[in-house]
Order: sequence, then C-alpha cells, then structure tokens
Amino acid sequence: MLKPRYMQIADLLTEQIKDGTLTPGAMMPTEAELQATYDVSRVTIRKAMKVLVDNDLLYRVRGSGSYVKAPKAQHNAFQLMGFIEEVSAQGKTPSSKVIAFETSPCSHTIASKLNVEEGTLIYEIQRLRLIDGEPEILECTYLPVAMFTDLSIEVMQTSKYDYIERHKGMQIAKSRQCVWPDSTSTSLAALLNTRENSPILRVESVSELVDGTPFEYTVNYFRLYQYSFEFIAHRQTPQ
Repeated sequence: MLKPRYMQIADLLTEQIKDGTLTPGAMMPTEAELQATYDVSRVTIRKAMKVLVDNDLLYRVRGSGSYVKAPKAQHNAFQLMGFIEEVSAQGKTPSSKVIAFETSPCSHTIASKLNVEEGTLIYEIQRLRLIDGEPEILECTYLPVAMFTDLSIEVMQTSKYDYIERHKGMQIAKSRQCVWPDSTSTSLAALLNTRENSPILRVESVSELVDGTPFEYTVNYFRLYQYSFEFIAHRQTPQ
C-alpha cells in the first residue's frame, strides 16, 4: 500500500538526517521552502514535520524554526564501562571537569554502601561529564582513601577505571545500579545548563572488585532529554 504523501516526505527528511545531509543543530528549511520543494500543501508539510518531532529527530524553537536534534548518548545498564569508554564507542568526544575533590569521614549511609566503618576516611569527588563539550552528567563519587592513597585530581580528569585497573592492578567485576526519576535543583540546573525543576534521572551504583569488595559508591544525575538508557531483559525458560 502506498504511504500517505506526508509520510513519504517524513521518510525522505529522516534519511537526510541519518546520512548527514541535515546535520545536528542545523535549522530545517521553512514550511514554505519545503512546500515548494515537494509541491504539497502546508498541512502536508506540518504533518511530516510532526512525525520527525515525534520521532525525536527535530526540536522546535518558538519564533525561530525547527532544528535537527543531535542523537542521544546511550547508557547500557547491563554493560559495565567507564564514561570515556562508553561515549568514545558511540563516536562522541567525552571530557571531564572536576568541580570538587576532598577527603572526609564518611556518614553512616555511605559507610553501609562501601562496607566500611562509619567515620572511615573517604574521597568525595564531583565531576561534570561532558559529551562533545556539553554538560550531560553530574557524577558524585565516594571511594575509600585507604584503597586509593595516590588518587589525584589529575587522575579524575581522565579515566577512573583505567587508573584502578591499569595503575592499581585491581579487577573490576560488577556494578549494582538503581534508577529514579528526579528533577534539578537550582545549583544542579546551573551545572547541567538546563532549567530548574527539569526532569533528570538519578542513578545510584555500588561497584565491586572480583573478590566482592565494594570500592566505589556513585550517584549520577543524567540530563533526561540528552541521554537514553538501554535495558535488556532475558526470559528464562520455564521449568
């Protein structure tokens, strides 16, 4: 069955976005220009553009026009990778900015996550994680000082997991993650370059070495509209 004309146009524009003819951030042609290009009515063009907006390929700016969206970065919750590894594998450029690096006695809550005594000296580190220069994640990490006595700001500006595995010779085994919907406070919104009360995802994780020792407790705040999560569920054969 022949597709409606607006769907044909939506498919053509989608292909232009995917093949790079229309690049991320580029302003789309006006409705009048698209009407002339495809020799159809304004209603048809509006329906085609709505398909692209609904498919998360375009975003609209009131009084300005429609723009091509950059593809979202993806986080695979079932694959334990460092931020740099994960983002680089998607063809994007990762970078980190350390905004807090200090040591302090840990609270009861953090002690329970790291399986240490309350008051144990830990690192409290905050990093802004950027993708192609844009802030996407605020990472708040807690690590036992006794396990990583030579940890530095310079290390945290690069790859934490590379430091742990290559420099410390430790083998990372797994991470247990919990995900909640949340919204940005005034300070978090400023760091992530978004509006106050914008929706975000809060991801808490405890990572362990192969011997079961917890070495890291982390709380990540992801910009919801810039990041997508992938969950894969496997069905077990009924007995």
